[in-house]
Amino acid sequence: MKRPSTGSAWFLMFFWGAAFVLGFLNLAGFLMNDDEGNYLYAAWRVSLGDVPYRDFTVVQTPLGFYLGAAVFKMFGPTVAAARALSVAFMLGTAVLLYAAARSCFHLERGYALAAAGIFFLNKHVFYLGRSFMPDVPMIFFGTAALFVALRGEDDKAATGTKRKAAFLAGMFAGLAALAKLNGALVFAGYIGYLILEFVRKSEARKDAVMKMAWAAAGFLVMFGTAFGLLLAFVPGTFDAVIGFHATKEAASGLSYLGLLGQRLAQVVGNHNYGLAAGVIAVLLFGRKNSDRRRVLLWIIAGSALAIIFLPSRFFLRYAVFTAVPLALLFGLGVKLIGERTRIRRIAGPVLAVLVLLCLAPTLSPKKILARDPETRAIASFVREHTLPGDFVFGDDPFLNFLARRPCPPGLVDVSEAMVTGGRIDAAAIIDQCERLGVKLIFIEKGASAHHLVKLKDFTRFQDYLEKNFQPAEKMRREFLDVELYLRRR
Repeated sequence: MKRPSTGSAWFLMFFWGAAFVLGFLNLAGFLMNDDEGNYLYAAWRVSLGDVPYRDFTVVQTPLGFYLGAAVFKMFGPTVAAARALSVAFMLGTAVLLYAAARSCFHLERGYALAAAGIFFLNKHVFYLGRSFMPDVPMIFFGTAALFVALRGEDDKAATGTKRKAAFLAGMFAGLAALAKLNGALVFAGYIGYLILEFVRKSEARKDAVMKMAWAAAGFLVMFGTAFGLLLAFVPGTFDAVIGFHATKEAASGLSYLGLLGQRLAQVVGNHNYGLAAGVIAVLLFGRKNSDRRRVLLWIIAGSALAIIFLPSRFFLRYAVFTAVPLALLFGLGVKLIGERTRIRRIAGPVLAVLVLLCLAPTLSPKKILARDPETRAIASFVREHTLPGDFVFGDDPFLNFLARRPCPPGLVDVSEAMVTGGRIDAAAIIDQCERLGVKLIFIEKGASAHHLVKLKDFTRFQDYLEKNFQPAEKMRREFLDVELYLRRR
């Protein structure tokens, strides 16, 4: 592998132009995306004046819904508008990584682009960024927190500048937590780093304590104030956001150590081995691994990855923020390999092949250009057989959003975690459906269905359907069969 070019202005324009086109290309083509429907529906209801937790149930912190609602106010409630906001956040995150690589680690353009590119084109980051999920603004604001924290670790900076950076890092971490609760792990990682610096005495103890205090103040100003007001004045906030996560059903089938091993293998092996190889190069060849900024990256990566230790169910996107600090370490690793002639001849081609293998699924034209006529057809059926004020209920409020039909407020999220944890059962569903006179119900069936069919008393719900609703249509939604029922007259 040849040492990367430092990069001309033309190359920079090509890279960012290609990232822009790939990000926005065919943005609303594919509509089948589990969980996204909850957040699209929530943002739409907020744009109509509803308040999360009070007027409808949702289990994430609210910043993403209000950002989406603002976009809907300006451009209309469309999938493309909401996802365009996410793409903008992911592109912004890649720009912050490039800037951090250049200004904080003094990497040449080629290496800085390697860091930004391995992040943005990571399969899980790229497709998460093309959906409307609270993880996306969490990643952006968390990266902003990391960026200002890194800028603050400058030995030449004045004490006031360092404290200001700590305050801003806390504020951005607070915004990350307001977008998704596990954004607080970024703040926890930063505080953990400052504690380590205090213990190591690498700077005056008083300065370390003051930075912790300023970081905590920034977090409390942003997250503490906003979430505190919600807890005080919006009924249901604590139960929806904290109570839900506290009562999630535990994962089963493996010992705890086996579970950790499986999750670590999933994080590294699921199209991340190229990224991991570049990071390992920093450990093997880096002579300054004790450098404060590198230590901060390692601790932030560890704090984001700490979520794998929770005994509840795990999905890879829960730990996707780990890709942010690891991308910067990857850029450093590529530089270290490029600077060593003997190592470069062997490790360079291996790393290049691993990276290309990881990027191939991301750059699949079939996936980027996919269309989803089935979901559109089901949404059209819902519109044609209901009126704008009719309540519609089913596995995924994505169809409510597309058809512009309200969902019973307490049944917006009927995820597997909700039903298997017993927070929603057939009795609750029947009660709301009858009180609101739900006009249409749809159920997902098939091997991949995992919402309503997971109800512990699903047979009771089926009996209710048979007595009060008549089968209307069976339609296919990619790998799911959707059965639609209309209320009997």
